[in-house]
Amino acid sequence: MGYAVVDFETTGILPSYHHRVIEIGVVHVESDGTVSGRWETVVNPQRDLGSQSIHGIRASDVLDAPDFADIVPELAGLLQGRVFVAHNVNFDLRFLQAEFERAGYLLHPQIPSLCTMRLAHSFGLGGSASLAAACESFGIPLGSAHRAGDDAFAAAQLLAVYRRESAMWPDWNQFWADWERSGGAYSYPMLPTKGVLWQQRKGPVEPQSSFLNRLSARLDRDVEPGAESEYLALLDRCLLDRSISVSEAGMLVALADEIGLDRRAAEVLHVGYVDDLVSAAWMDGIVTEAERRELEKVARALEIPVEAVADALATPPAAVATPMTAPLPAMEAFALCPEDMVVLTGEMSRPRSEWSAIIESRGFKTHPNVTKKVSLVAAADPDSLSGKAKKAREYSIPIVDEAGLARLVGL
Repeated sequence: MGYAVVDFETTGILPSYHHRVIEIGVVHVESDGTVSGRWETVVNPQRDLGSQSIHGIRASDVLDAPDFADIVPELAGLLQGRVFVAHNVNFDLRFLQAEFERAGYLLHPQIPSLCTMRLAHSFGLGGSASLAAACESFGIPLGSAHRAGDDAFAAAQLLAVYRRESAMWPDWNQFWADWERSGGAYSYPMLPTKGVLWQQRKGPVEPQSSFLNRLSARLDRDVEPGAESEYLALLDRCLLDRSISVSEAGMLVALADEIGLDRRAAEVLHVGYVDDLVSAAWMDGIVTEAERRELEKVARALEIPVEAVADALATPPAAVATPMTAPLPAMEAFALCPEDMVVLTGEMSRPRSEWSAIIESRGFKTHPNVTKKVSLVAAADPDSLSGKAKKAREYSIPIVDEAGLARLVGL
């Protein structure tokens, strides 16, 4: 049948360290070197995503993605009867074996497989040539590096080049035929498909759908007494880092539905909320550029035109008759107090040791685990799937990104 060229993006490099697959790319190459099909999906690993700066996958990309166990039947079907191929194949085989085992299926260890990296030596390249270097040598476009579908497609084109280049070489036709025979004889578990849709990762600038659009357009019941204050309190907490993550948007939608707040009522609350922030920013008689940027971030998060903020900042509100000293820019219902405990999770731009030193120098404490006594969790990604982030949501502990952490500790 030919070849299944595979690439996995993972949370780390060792399945034995509980690293997981987070994206799968599969490309079919036929015996004559023709690329005949391509499939890809992100996978929810139910844990932190590891080095997001390398693979570029956000927690919001995988929140609704299938688990690996959910796509095992479809993946096994795509591999069935084909030689397993990858660039640095041992890496991908380790994760294939580990993920199938975790899903409850043991694979025979001797999976017929070829490595486009090792084969490169026979085609005038070094035996450890990177995928980028090998593709460059043959004029193959790489696409987006560390995107499983693109990397698998590039490796598939590389394999196709190997097949064509070696077509007239002595013994190579037999070499390919022997491997194809072995691939055809190997059996993966034949399982009924679950009908789970494979889900490609979102583009780097693809916007998340508006959480306001998820609110009911009109609810035929009155808003519960005190409900608006409850909603604004949650909004306050969600905006500690001046943005609303996918997880936080879900909480806001759930609360609005629970208390009877429809879309129009929420929009009115959002406008009033920003108006209050503008008034608070004017309380000392001057609005700094930093305050202006903070207000614009909040406005964008709440889908209020930034121009409206600019207009509101053009003239001090009438209520601000004289300058006064006040905290700014207003979302200080939550503040860290001396000795408060902060938990860090995920791979941030600063080393964790550096953040710990900063937090301790400001009079706060870092803590290794999330307990009900922890005041704040700072995450590389506010939608983090780490155990710490999950526990924080369970305990209603605020989660902020690095920028939010920096502001809250006074950096």
